[in-house]
Amino acid sequence: MFRKLLLAMLFLPLLRAEEPAPKKDYTMLESSGQALIVRSAAIGDPKAAFAGWFLPEAAADFAKLTACVFDGDRSYELSDFFNTSIILAGAQREESGITAFYSPWQDAILLVRTEGKEIARRGAEFLFLTGETFRGETYQELRSVVTPEQEPLSVALWKAYAGTVARFTELFPVEGAPDLSALKKKADQEAEFQNIRLRAAARTLLAKKLMTEPYHVALANCLLSLRALQNGKEAVLKKLFGPEDPVGVIAALGKVPEAIRQHIEPVYSLVSAEAALFGSLNPGAPRFVFLVSVDKDNRFTLEWFDLNESETLLKAWEAAK
Repeated sequence: MFRKLLLAMLFLPLLRAEEPAPKKDYTMLESSGQALIVRSAAIGDPKAAFAGWFLPEAAADFAKLTACVFDGDRSYELSDFFNTSIILAGAQREESGITAFYSPWQDAILLVRTEGKEIARRGAEFLFLTGETFRGETYQELRSVVTPEQEPLSVALWKAYAGTVARFTELFPVEGAPDLSALKKKADQEAEFQNIRLRAAARTLLAKKLMTEPYHVALANCLLSLRALQNGKEAVLKKLFGPEDPVGVIAALGKVPEAIRQHIEPVYSLVSAEAALFGSLNPGAPRFVFLVSVDKDNRFTLEWFDLNESETLLKAWEAAK
């Protein structure tokens, strides 16, 4: 069961609001709610989810672009993307809007311009970009959030998420125009998606590595820490991660709703002969991230955070350096 879950996976939406008028606020809530339903369906069956939500022309374009990542009706890469993505809602008008799905784990963003009123609103056009291109940065190939080399994984996630939200807010303010044309002129959609695919494939390879013979101890440690976090008992957590809790990481776990914590799943693994790093989240609330590292002496360390606090956490990290 764990193997199926791990490979399939690696394979409360963020609603950005800036004191909009009541009608605009309602439209944003409705758009985000619709996107949440689509996202949930896309985790299991991305092909059917977007064939149903997109208008015919956009659906055909999406199917053509993403055909290379499907094995029959299944796409581990896209399932992973939606499993780890957070919803962003930006510029909204009565009959059109901008919605996005952003995964900091793949550092990729799917922007969708929607058309239609209320629950009849559907995707009219889309743009799938690497986070770097969207933020105006240089593409980092397979580094950054897949295998960060210069900084901890948590910091890489904070940087990617905070930078993307800031850029999204700048480009698509609530009262702005729901328009993707400027971005589409600058982007090579085929090249962007191939870069996203490479990054997604790298994540899948990392998950498969954990399942191989040399890393059975790491797999057991991943399961052990996952069960401890799901259980949430302070005594069990202190036994695994150590009785000392100087910064209150274990104690603060009580702030995470039990329903979220009990259903977390693994979404990341990076293992070597001497150490391992595992990441977990609940697909229903992917903003809460749980990272567990295990050193060569089999000592476990826990780190968890809310991605919505990325900007604050990043500032604290920079100040402490």
